[in-house]
Amino acid sequence: MNGLKAIARSKDWARLGDSFVNLAYSMAKTKAVGRPVGERVPDRVLSKALDLSKTIDVSRMTAGEKGDVVEAILAYAWSNHLISLEEAAETLFVRVAAINFESRSCEAEGAARAFSDLLRLAVKRIREEGYDGEGTREEGD
Repeated sequence: MNGLKAIARSKDWARLGDSFVNLAYSMAKTKAVGRPVGERVPDRVLSKALDLSKTIDVSRMTAGEKGDVVEAILAYAWSNHLISLEEAAETLFVRVAAINFESRSCEAEGAARAFSDLLRLAVKRIREEGYDGEGTREEGD
């Protein structure tokens, strides 16, 4: 199985990624609004981010399944030192800083675009490093 697809299908990585995603977004939004906030990122936002990123073929997946894919990939990249929590928050902040938080739809759209950027970065680094989905590098890549 393709390493990236194996990572994307891992429920264990997705569970860890749920916390990572929420913390990274909360850090970015805290910086943007100038006060501490704790946010939960909805699956529909992560689903849209995955669609926008065009990194993995996700036809026939529900929003929840797509959200799990994003969470799994980001957790894997973080756990393998391919992105740091601080870099993730800063990558999100670039777009989050321009969001109109008074509008839920504007926030959802902006957050999806921000996570799309972060997902593309994580996927690029996973592919560059040749990880196989088990924490080891694939031979010949």
